[in-house]
Amino acid sequence: MKLQPQIRCRSFVLTGGRSTRIGTDKALLPFGDGTLALWMAKIVKGVSQDVTLIGSREKYFSLGLPVEEDVFPGRGPLGGIHAALVHSRQAPSLVVGCDLPYLSKEFLGFLVELAHSSGADVVVPESPGLGLEPLCAVYAPSCLAPMEDALQRGESKVQVLLARLRLRVVKHEEWLPYDPQGRLFCNLNTLAEYEEARASLGPGIKSVRG
Repeated sequence: MKLQPQIRCRSFVLTGGRSTRIGTDKALLPFGDGTLALWMAKIVKGVSQDVTLIGSREKYFSLGLPVEEDVFPGRGPLGGIHAALVHSRQAPSLVVGCDLPYLSKEFLGFLVELAHSSGADVVVPESPGLGLEPLCAVYAPSCLAPMEDALQRGESKVQVLLARLRLRVVKHEEWLPYDPQGRLFCNLNTLAEYEEARASLGPGIKSVRG
């Protein structure tokens, strides 16, 4: 599907996470011609030139992209998504994790188009057997107030919040055309998965440059 130039959103790459299984900060791992975080930023730039990292300014300012920190530190992905919405300036927010290198700008553009046409609070894909993929989703400004309320009450689970919002769930058959290799939502949790992704995607680096 061809991306529509009039569709606008703000894009955010979440760099947080303890990376316990991989043993180092995933966002700063070498990938392509930069780091994994920059690889993801190049992909989302195919949808929006406005890309911000969510995480520690001290750790990520050297990557050359805007960095915003969590308003509620230590609250996991929910805190990161909330930080993105705080800085979205009332625009839809495309939020992706930093460890999903198989995503494509075509698929993300599809999600943004659905966000503009559906009127839902969240446009979120669903993986067979795994459920919703909240770290590859588009959040409307209407999500900010219930998200902030949840965090203030001590809630940290994204899935619990999603149950309270109007969702446009993108079923497997809808996103399958964007997943020729069957890896769209494969994230990198181990060094073996990281090395496999580098070997698989390295030759295709030019295709994701913004």
